[in-house]
Amino acid sequence: MKTTYDVMNHIYKIINVAAVTATLTGKVYRNNRPLDSLLRDINITSLPIEGGTDKDLQEGTFHVNCFAQDLTPGRLDDANLDAMTTAVVTVLESYKSTDEYLHLEINSQATIPDIHQAGTTYSSIRVDYTIQFKAA
Repeated sequence: MKTTYDVMNHIYKIINVAAVTATLTGKVYRNNRPLDSLLRDINITSLPIEGGTDKDLQEGTFHVNCFAQDLTPGRLDDANLDAMTTAVVTVLESYKSTDEYLHLEINSQATIPDIHQAGTTYSSIRVDYTIQFKAA
């Protein structure tokens, strides 16, 4: 069985590339980004993955959240949020699996105020995936 950790590690490798990191002042994180970060960071989180030993493929959903400090209270850093979002979407849409089957499909995107840190907003990209249950 593949786990959410397997998927996040795979997605981390796809996203943690120069085309994306050039838009950041911080880092790409798995699961948790530092709560006190004032940097432009990306955080990858996963919803539950389907399991079961009788399946050839497993399906699930993950989020890629791109964080940026607001320019002033109530005024989003649209330029940087857009740059990060565009970079992530571009690498995800152009991804071609070479070592195992992994199909990615962007489901939605939204811009959301961060409830954990006032004055921060993030662009949330929701991605559905299908991954090969076991190596070929």
